Amino acid sequence: MPVKCEQYNQVCVMAVTGDFAAENSVAARKLTEEYIDKRQIVDVVVDLENAGFIDSEGLETLLWIKRKCEDLFGQVKLANLDENCRKIIEITRLEHRFECHPDLAAALKNMR
Repeated sequence: MPVKCEQYNQVCVMAVTGDFAAENSVAARKLTEEYIDKRQIVDVVVDLENAGFIDSEGLETLLWIKRKCEDLFGQVKLANLDENCRKIIEITRLEHRFECHPDLAAALKNMR
């Protein structure tokens, strides 16, 4: 499965494998809704270690996840962005909207 979620304490860690585009975006939205609605988890770390590209649909999904979590007083953090994904976030001027961490441990450590 290209998008997997695991729960660490009260945080959903969403790991994306492959490009964060089309199918992965749809899967990410479904999993986010499941974790928020059924498990009452409102904090999400999106682990992009195995993602080499984010398209416009992937960016829209990240913003949607962020809005959904923030509406419930949760937070979203990005972890393990490679140079390409980091550049995409920068070019689209979203670097100030997302808190990015070099690895998963740092992102989890900085959750409230």
